[in-house]
Formats: sequence, structure tokens, C-alpha cells
Amino acid sequence: MQTTAPVSNQKLWASRILSGLVVLFLLADGIAKLFKPATVVEATTQLGYPASVIVPLGIVLTICTIIYAIPRTAKLGAILLTGYLGGAVATHVRAGDGWFPILFPVIFGVLLWGGLYLRDGRLHSLLPLTTQAPAASKQMLWAGRILRVLPVLMLLFSAFLKFTKPAEVLQGLAQFGYQESVVLSLGILELACTIIYLVPRTAVLGAILLTGYLGGATATHVRVGDQFFIPIVLGVLLWGGMYLRDERLRALIPLQK
Repeated sequence: MQTTAPVSNQKLWASRILSGLVVLFLLADGIAKLFKPATVVEATTQLGYPASVIVPLGIVLTICTIIYAIPRTAKLGAILLTGYLGGAVATHVRAGDGWFPILFPVIFGVLLWGGLYLRDGRLHSLLPLTTQAPAASKQMLWAGRILRVLPVLMLLFSAFLKFTKPAEVLQGLAQFGYQESVVLSLGILELACTIIYLVPRTAVLGAILLTGYLGGATATHVRVGDQFFIPIVLGVLLWGGMYLRDERLRALIPLQK
């Protein structure tokens, strides 16, 4: 069983402030979507989303934020909110907004993980560099490796297509609202995050980054009323592969021990 040193009062309060700011802002955003005032409806539809998805988005955001606010499920909540915030980033990228709207959800992602990092020393062995995991059984080790093969191959292939930019890929991304000028940047981002995930020392950081990226893919499909389950399944497989191979994650997700 992994033990950690007690957290100082300064770090504890700093973590509470960081997490509290995230929770208050996201709860306010989620509740606003539930009540659908005119300003929220206007802002959401201007970003290309139909008004019919506003309440479901509010429900998802509120539930994920509550899961994050509960200490025993905070790590699971952070993963879920990372995906949601990744969707916000993708939305502003597609809309061609400036750097501030694009980086604002990224900053909140850093804050929500930063709050957890300051108050739980067990994350220090996982982020930003992952130390060697305790020995796992061969069955768990191989099951974890097999689980992550499919998402890694799909992500690498997707990045390759964005680098080569065949006409059908450009046409498909254009239908989702993405300009050709951002396709190569998306490919670079996708490839970089996947490589970070594949490197054992940065696997958890890579999983967090890919969660945000896949959240963006999910939001893209939601906006056009398309099937959106594939990015979610890939995210589950990415985390599942590490979950089986590293008992430290099993002590944190889904319920913190």
C-alpha cells in the first residue's frame, strides 16, 4: 500500500481554493444551461449547437462537477471534466475564436487537476512523470496492453490522415466545420498526445491530454447530431489499459481509497 507524507495546511488550502473556483464556475455554467436564459441560448447557438442540446449539456456538466466535488470520486470527476473542457476547446477552435476563448477551458483543466495534485501526494508518482508501477500480474499486464492497442492504432491512423490530408478527410472535417488550415495542427496535436501516452513515464499525462482531445471529438459529433460514442469508448479503453496495469490508479479511480 502506497503511503504519502501529510499535506501542509498551505497546500491544502491552496488546493481547496483552486478546486472551489472550478466547482463554482462550472456549477454556475451547468445550472445556467438547465434554465436556458436567453443569453445562454444565444451564445450556444452562435457556436453552432442546436438549442435542443443545451439542457443535456447542462445535465452532463452539473453531474461531472458534482462527481469532482465529492472527495471519493474527485479523480473520476477530473477525468470526465477534462473531456468536457476538451469539447469547449474544440468548439472555439472550430468557430475560429481568438486565443483567450480557446485557452480559457485549458486553464480550468489545469486548475482542476492542480487542486487535486496539491492535496493528494499519490498523484505525484503519476504526474507529470509516472514512476515505475508496482509489479502487476501477467494477466493484468497483458490485458492492459491489449486494451490500449485499438485506441492507439486508431489515433495514430487518424493523425496520419491529417498529415496526408486526402480529399475525403478534408471534406469530412469541413462538414464538421473545421477549416483546412487547422487540419495539420490537429494532426500534430493528436500525434504528440498519443506519443506522450505511449511513453511509460508520461502515460498518465498522455491519457489526460487525449481525454481532452477525445472530448473535442465528442463535442464535434454532438454539434452536428452525429453518433458520438466512438471517442468515448476510445477514452475508456485508454484509461482501462492503464487501470489494469497500475494498482495506484485502482486506488484512486473510480472511488478513492
